[in-house]
Amino acid sequence: MGKRQIVYTTAQIGGNNDLVDQEVNLITIEDRVWHGRIVSVNQSEVVLKDARSGKHRFALDQIDKIYRDIVTDY
Repeated sequence: MGKRQIVYTTAQIGGNNDLVDQEVNLITIEDRVWHGRIVSVNQSEVVLKDARSGKHRFALDQIDKIYRDIVTDY
């Protein structure tokens, strides 16, 4: 079993409903990493729910990139 990462840049995030309900790592432009599930995405912000503190809102201009790990059969 292997893993691969899919990386989304800021230009690919806004309005991308494929990200909703995905477990991701979100990296801010300040190099802070947030882990959780995306609750919603629109043209201006991303809402992320983590396991401890609840929901966090990030404006798209605060996000450097989002990546998610996918487990593969090979």
